[in-house]
Amino acid sequence: MEAQPQNQGHAPSHIPSKRERVRKIKAIRADIDLKRRELGLQAPSMKKGPVFYLGLMAVLAILGLSVIKATESGNTGVRVRNAKVNQAMRSVDAFAEALGRFKFHCGAYPTTEEGLEALASKEIKREGWIGPYIKKIVPDPWKNAYIYELTNGAPVVLSMGPDGVRGTADDINPAPELFAKPFHDTTWTNNWAPYWKRGYIIVPSKSEK
Repeated sequence: MEAQPQNQGHAPSHIPSKRERVRKIKAIRADIDLKRRELGLQAPSMKKGPVFYLGLMAVLAILGLSVIKATESGNTGVRVRNAKVNQAMRSVDAFAEALGRFKFHCGAYPTTEEGLEALASKEIKREGWIGPYIKKIVPDPWKNAYIYELTNGAPVVLSMGPDGVRGTADDINPAPELFAKPFHDTTWTNNWAPYWKRGYIIVPSKSEK
């Protein structure tokens, strides 16, 4: 009688069906989710399909454009601010040199009461006066009047700067040597003429060239 071959292992008594396996996997996942929620680790679930990633890319693109726009706006603001500061610097420097010319001709600076308007006035008839020395006086780039004072014979002229407050760090003052420039370099006197006598330079049109 032939011996029956012995099994090399024990076959499972029951092989779960596909439906049972799916049910058990779902039960395990549900148990894991429950434990995560108890530990505060559960994050909102969402399907990360193509729509999700396209939406995420759109959000990132919008944020990127917003950052770029904000940066450009900031740079524009800086450029405008610097342009106004440069304009105020040129103005106070021009005032200082005009005050020096006023003193060169008249022997003294305008009084505090006369102010910078004395540089543009045609009514002042001091001895030696040959004006006006400035075409007109306008506010600084921040719509504030330029400050002028004469204290103990020394002139003070400045713009209060962007904050409009005198005595702060952004005050704009002229280079001190400009007040004395007309005395150190008198070559300008050879062709000097007050503004109202200077006239206009007419540039010929292209057809006349």
